[in-house]
Amino acid sequence: MGYTTVQNVAGMFPTFQRGTPQQKPSDSLIQQYIDDVASDLDAILERRFGEMIRQNFGGSLAAFQATLSPDALNVLEKINRYGAASQLGLALATMGVASAERLAQDFQSEFRKLCSDLNALNEKGDPVSSGLYDHLFDAQASTPSPRAGFQGTAGGDQPKDQTSGDLGLSNFFGKFDKL
Repeated sequence: MGYTTVQNVAGMFPTFQRGTPQQKPSDSLIQQYIDDVASDLDAILERRFGEMIRQNFGGSLAAFQATLSPDALNVLEKINRYGAASQLGLALATMGVASAERLAQDFQSEFRKLCSDLNALNEKGDPVSSGLYDHLFDAQASTPSPRAGFQGTAGGDQPKDQTSGDLGLSNFFGKFDKL
């Protein structure tokens, strides 16, 4: 079972007609694309969050998935949809739908980027300390903040006769002030 639906994947191709006797590829094949990509996503989740899954859910990925927030599920749905749509696009391209190949390449590119973000890999494929979506899947993951952790001026490069007030800062004490 995947994180998206056949309808969502087929909807990535506006001219693709479902529900007709001559529909190719069939819904069952599109579901197979979805399940293939979902398996890859499950492997990423188990690798990235395996410690937390073992600790809090007895190693059960299904129990972990049952507790995911709507935001986390939306991320997984999007990644699943783009991955399956890239496979569907390649299948449509082999059946003579010329524009599908271009769309499939775009979907594949976006899918790889999203997977790298989930997998905490940079553009070169090297691991980074935290992934873009870590906070959605692990409550103890740190979330980068645009706010500075410390505010102030170290003062190591200031002359001794210069104060924080001279620089327009509101620090009550300067580096060289003695109490």
